[in-house]
Amino acid sequence: MTFNNSGNRVRVTGFISSDITSQSAYSIEFKLAVPRKAKRGEQSFNDVFTVYANESSTITFAKNHLKKGSVVIVKGELRTLNKGTIKICSSNITITSVSK
Repeated sequence: MTFNNSGNRVRVTGFISSDITSQSAYSIEFKLAVPRKAKRGEQSFNDVFTVYANESSTITFAKNHLKKGSVVIVKGELRTLNKGTIKICSSNITITSVSK
C-alpha cells in the first residue's frame, strides 16, 4: 500500500535509533530520531518518531541495508493512532549516509 495522502505528507531526515523489528510478515517498524535545532548555549535534543512500512520492496531494502545509526530520509504520511501515538507510515526510505 502506498502512503500518499496529500494532507498528511512529511519528509523527515534523521538517524535510526532502534533495531528494525518485524511486526508481521508484511510490515516493519523502527524508531527515527530527528535532531532539533537548539539556540546557542542551550542543550539540543531529538524528536523520536516510529516509522512503519508495509511495502515489500521497502521492507526488503530496510532489512538488507539499514541498521541502527544509519542516517535516512523518510517520506510518507503522518498518522495519529487511537492511543494518541504518532507514526510515520512510509513507502519511501532513502539512505543519506551510513555511520560506521
